[in-house]
Amino acid sequence: MAEGAKDGSHHAGRSVVLSLFGNGLAGTAGTAAALYSFNSTAPVIGFVRLVLGALSLLILAPFFGGKFRQLARLLIRPGVWVMALTSAMYQAFFFAAVERAGVATAALVTVGCIPVSAGIVGWIVLRERLRPIWFVATAIGISGLAVASLGELQTQDSQGLLFAVAAGTGIGGYLTAAKVEIRAGGHPMQLPGMAYLIGSFGLFFIVRSDLIQVQWNSQSIAVALYLGVVTMGLANAMQILGLHGIAPGVAATMMLTDPVVAAVLGVVALNQELTQNGAIGLGLVAVGLIMQSLSPTGKAATTQGPGRHKKP
Repeated sequence: MAEGAKDGSHHAGRSVVLSLFGNGLAGTAGTAAALYSFNSTAPVIGFVRLVLGALSLLILAPFFGGKFRQLARLLIRPGVWVMALTSAMYQAFFFAAVERAGVATAALVTVGCIPVSAGIVGWIVLRERLRPIWFVATAIGISGLAVASLGELQTQDSQGLLFAVAAGTGIGGYLTAAKVEIRAGGHPMQLPGMAYLIGSFGLFFIVRSDLIQVQWNSQSIAVALYLGVVTMGLANAMQILGLHGIAPGVAATMMLTDPVVAAVLGVVALNQELTQNGAIGLGLVAVGLIMQSLSPTGKAATTQGPGRHKKP
């Protein structure tokens, strides 16, 4: 029993590291786009990330155990269609929220909704109960985001706030659907790759008029490849792989790594000023992430009476 617990803890710890690293890569997207202008609208950047992320995952999958013949089967998996819908939904609603409510408000509401929605949906669909430490760590992390955003929040536009809630809730559904498919034997690269490819078809009709106006040159191509292959493809493969050992709610809390990395890079690479509120807020987010990392599995401990600690 002790051996099994040790193996489970090691597996969960590895999942947390993968999730943290994947979300850290995703957090470099904003800095890359700011340093090397893409000369296009935010929804187009989201579409390009989705397409290139999908293609990179599907191309690399065979080198990591994926089989091309399995791709057709993914088209009949309900979870893949949920992942496709929610990934496209995130791109559309998040950028609409940014446009109407501003970057700070959109990011805070969206990222704040992700752990809550993932925890609730994961509990309803997968019956994965969460430890009390998850509630505490998530509350501290979200509070940190709120503190860091003080002075920048705009709450007058109710539609923008609703768009941000829809974006965050969609990711909660995405993580739960991914966990279902991972349990069913889905490949960690082919699974999101096919979902993003399907989702990008729907998003195309929203951005097609702006897409044809993109001025492609060596810099924009390089930025597009980095945003798509690294911050979308590789980052999401690590996040999906991490779902093997942690609950969707815990994986969603790990997503708080994204804004922390983005904020640090903003100070280091973009010479942005780190305010006192920003420093305190990021410190709180880091505390929440550390707390969650030390208790990663996300499943509630089962109580056992005397004499039921072991099985023969």
